[in-house]
Amino acid sequence: MTKNKSKHITLLGAFMLFRTIGYAQSVAPQSVNSGGTKITQANGSLSFTVGELVVLSQTDSQGNTLGGGFSTGATLTTVSIKETDAAVLDVSVFPTPTTDLVHIRINHSSIEQIVVAITDLQGKELYNCKYTAVSNVIGINTASYAIGTYMLTLKNLNNQVLGNYKIIKH
Repeated sequence: MTKNKSKHITLLGAFMLFRTIGYAQSVAPQSVNSGGTKITQANGSLSFTVGELVVLSQTDSQGNTLGGGFSTGATLTTVSIKETDAAVLDVSVFPTPTTDLVHIRINHSSIEQIVVAITDLQGKELYNCKYTAVSNVIGINTASYAIGTYMLTLKNLNNQVLGNYKIIKH
């Protein structure tokens, strides 16, 4: 082979190698950027965040794959406030916001007993106790609760919800 022909083959080989490497590195990153929002109203809130999503992965002729990314979760919180039917159970829940004690004043009741439950917004029950439903004031100590929003639920002995109240702990 002549020196000139060898030089052309070497240049042709280098060109093919460069073209192959150039093609393997031509993967453009594609993603949906992080974003989210929070909406709050008196009866509930909704918040969500979307992370980076993989929309393309590239596999070369040797089976090597290029790709990656993640997606974060979403949080949905709904707080539904339902005041009791005053003909069945006339109550006042106060103060809110509170720092230590939450009071339930029973003004009138046509039932004998009520169940008082307090849950966090994830549904974890923190308090559950049965009380005689006579005209009085029930005090519940929330001093050990973390700062946040809680639900106080009043039920009858058949586990029917009579009322839901939002408690804000400072």
